[in-house]
Amino acid sequence: MKRILTFFAAFCLTLTLHAQEVPIDSAAFHPDESIAFAQYDTLALEMDLYFPSDEAETHPCIIYSYGGGFIDNNQRHFDTRYLCRKLADDGFVVIATNYRLGLKGVQFNGVAGMVKPLENAIQLAAEDVMKVTRYAIDYASELTVDPQRILLMGSSAGAITSLQCDFERCNRTALAQQYLPEGFRYAGIISFAGAIFSRKGLAYTHDMPAPTLLLHGTADRLVTYKQIKFFGIGFYGSNAIAREFQDSHYAHKIIRFTDEGHTVAARYFANYDDILWFYRHMVAEGHHYEIDETFSDPFRKRSSWDNADPGTLYK
Repeated sequence: MKRILTFFAAFCLTLTLHAQEVPIDSAAFHPDESIAFAQYDTLALEMDLYFPSDEAETHPCIIYSYGGGFIDNNQRHFDTRYLCRKLADDGFVVIATNYRLGLKGVQFNGVAGMVKPLENAIQLAAEDVMKVTRYAIDYASELTVDPQRILLMGSSAGAITSLQCDFERCNRTALAQQYLPEGFRYAGIISFAGAIFSRKGLAYTHDMPAPTLLLHGTADRLVTYKQIKFFGIGFYGSNAIAREFQDSHYAHKIIRFTDEGHTVAARYFANYDDILWFYRHMVAEGHHYEIDETFSDPFRKRSSWDNADPGTLYK
């Protein structure tokens, strides 16, 4: 079923990250547990776990990957902790994972010089998230996780990582085969301003992708909304991914934010109900929807992130 829905909200308030209804107490919402899952020389990576308060034997699990351009670690930023606790209160076991920052300290030589470092950074982050996924599968009972209901969710670099993990799984790359069991499938992917890197196009050759929720600003200059292709290499944004999903009739919902830039990467509070709707209808109940929404707010106050691009972030 395909539904094309367009919403024009003249008086709808578009909230930025710091305008959300987020409590001020920065000492609150600490994780229930932190577990080291990888050691690289002197670098130890930890996952932070947030548990629901109910007594259910199993829960759906969201593995959340923070944003930060593969240069900043926002795993324990207050907004991340608050989001994870909010999701846990709604019945999810939430794993906020750290990952290697492959672009930190990298010097770029023009746009072409960014390709290999970006590919490497995405692969490092995807490998670490797959390690966390395998941990959640192997220790599902102890974590009260239902291994059939593991979702990936991310913002910006974390959204890229989440989409990339499922893309690698669907194409049974060497990385996916190393960490993900044969037959494993993510229950869903939630991407706030993400994209996929590929040297072989955007085809899903081995398995169909998980139901996917895409949110992206049409004017995003930092993580492309459309696609960037040259010499057989592609960086595919939400518009290109949605087109592939539409052509192949894969379950998905895309919300396009007209004329918004990279501010959409921080919309996880403003669009929190969309996260819950996606899980309830497209994951838990298994409905196959192909939904394309456009959201426009002509009275939205512009943010500095509207104009963000690689040149301003990677100096």
